[in-house]
Amino acid sequence: MSRGRWVLLTTLVLTLATQIAEVRLLVVAGNSMAPSVRDGDLVITTRFGEDVAVGSVVLVRRPSDGQLLLHRVIERGAGWRRTKGDASLSPDAERIPDAAVLGSLAAVIPAGLLGELPFGVAAAQFSANQRASVSIESSAGARVVLSGPLLVGADAVGKLSPGGRATWTLTLTPCPTGLGGECTGATNTLRIDPDRFSPLASGGLARSLRLVSTCRPVGSTTWTDTADLFTAAWSSTNLATGRLASLAAGAGSSECQLQVTLLGSIAAASGAITLPLRWGPE
Repeated sequence: MSRGRWVLLTTLVLTLATQIAEVRLLVVAGNSMAPSVRDGDLVITTRFGEDVAVGSVVLVRRPSDGQLLLHRVIERGAGWRRTKGDASLSPDAERIPDAAVLGSLAAVIPAGLLGELPFGVAAAQFSANQRASVSIESSAGARVVLSGPLLVGADAVGKLSPGGRATWTLTLTPCPTGLGGECTGATNTLRIDPDRFSPLASGGLARSLRLVSTCRPVGSTTWTDTADLFTAAWSSTNLATGRLASLAAGAGSSECQLQVTLLGSIAAASGAITLPLRWGPE
């Protein structure tokens, strides 16, 4: 059979299979399923004879943002599944409802063979590890000391897997009362820096983070929840959406913990993002 006829026959078979069994052909971006599925591999998924039991590798549409994710089922309940990448240390942050399961993995074609295939490649966004760090600018007169992070769900080089988190410890000292200039204001806040974060948000680089902060006066043993927010909900027109902690001017120093959780993939070519924060009068 000539190559042209073989290509045509293969295309017709694939088209028919797609319609009957809801076959999907997707290229994997990321190594969260390595070594069984690697970056650049072509995967074939299908709903025909679908089995989404624990241990199955499934294609799902993540409810929070509609992204496609190919991970293994590690837990199941009534109407939901919990998934995890084989190379990830932590499970994915979201439970996956049954309706979001698009199919089970049927075949993996290594990236090296893709050049011999007679059909185009369909791209999909899969979760990959990302390195997260924090940069804090402080107003003159206010002080901040940052240490950490403590990593959970990270690989050997410190990149967070989806569901992984980094926790920093901060000591915040507000401006003394009676100072002018940058210290003018009754309330000092730790917040997402609107000017430095806005370019990242518009490019989609920092939309997949959850920030949780707790604080206590230095010397106290009681922590107080101060914020639980998502960078996807941040708005430069509503600064309250990016506020993490507040102290009155002239107050004593507080010890705070800032936990950053990676909820999904970040489309950053470097695989890293620095979260820009600001401390000082609002």
